Amino acid sequence: MPQFASESSGHLRRYTVPEGLSPEERFEHWRTWYGSAVETPMRLEKSAHASPVLFTPSAISLAGPGFSLIEIWNAPALGSWAPNPDTRDIRVAYFRKAPTLTLALNGEPEPVSPGSVRFIDTSVGGSFDAPEGFHAVQINIDRSSLDVSETALGSLIRLPDLAKHPLVGTFVVPALLSWKRPGIDREASGTADILRSVMATLVGSLLDVPVEDEAQKPALSRAVKKYLDASYDNPDLDVAMVAERFNLSRRSLFYFFENEELHLGERIRALRTRKALELLLQADAQRITYAEVAASCGFSNVQSMRRAVKEFTGMNVREIHRSETGVRVALKQLRESLMP
Repeated sequence: MPQFASESSGHLRRYTVPEGLSPEERFEHWRTWYGSAVETPMRLEKSAHASPVLFTPSAISLAGPGFSLIEIWNAPALGSWAPNPDTRDIRVAYFRKAPTLTLALNGEPEPVSPGSVRFIDTSVGGSFDAPEGFHAVQINIDRSSLDVSETALGSLIRLPDLAKHPLVGTFVVPALLSWKRPGIDREASGTADILRSVMATLVGSLLDVPVEDEAQKPALSRAVKKYLDASYDNPDLDVAMVAERFNLSRRSLFYFFENEELHLGERIRALRTRKALELLLQADAQRITYAEVAASCGFSNVQSMRRAVKEFTGMNVREIHRSETGVRVALKQLRESLMP
């Protein structure tokens, strides 16, 4: 795992094919970059079965304290890696797009379905053949931070596709798809905490071993926030529904959010209020009834929307257009309080 001078910052790299290169030069350029970006020494060649896909790979990688990530798009190729018995990583790959992809682990080639999630053991050799390219995300976590033994690692590697495992959809995939926000390279230590938490929660579930609440907290908090962001407009959404969705007690949920600026119920109201203010401030807001705004934001009725607007802005709904500057200041503060 690469070491960096500051654990609070990471090393972010982006790749696109330069203009003006011939097809052969494009592949050579990509092969050089990819070989320097992945943790395991990788040999990259053109796929022998490549279909006529325009070779336009792009990628982004991030390395920080105890972890690395790489995401790759549209790179038809054949890759192989030599055994690395000294590796201290656990690697998980999410194959978002994988048409006709074949993955060979321990010498046994097998087709990989789009959406598959697999543990990969880089201590033994392996290969992949992606003749039509693919979109894949992989995460490498220092195994020592998860206290995973060789025996336990072997059990994980032998598991089949994990895409349908409930924790993969709840924790792993959201973490792998939400790390490219601006400034992520300056928040690498926080990202490392979230990724370790995600992996600890998943590994604990797969190996049927208990995971301390403190270890789960970063992953669970982030997953719940993403769920609320996508579900706040459901009028039935409340703490009980969130507890059922994540198979947790209400007490555990409150514990996970006890140090947050907004506790769970407050966050749901804040999300609904933010959307309501955005709608009410629109130029054509006069065409929208309060009942329509309340319903579209998940409020059970207009009165509950009025109370929430008053709570977060100090103003009545009817005052919004007369005090637009003040409302926009309150809306900005509300958005900041809802940041991940």
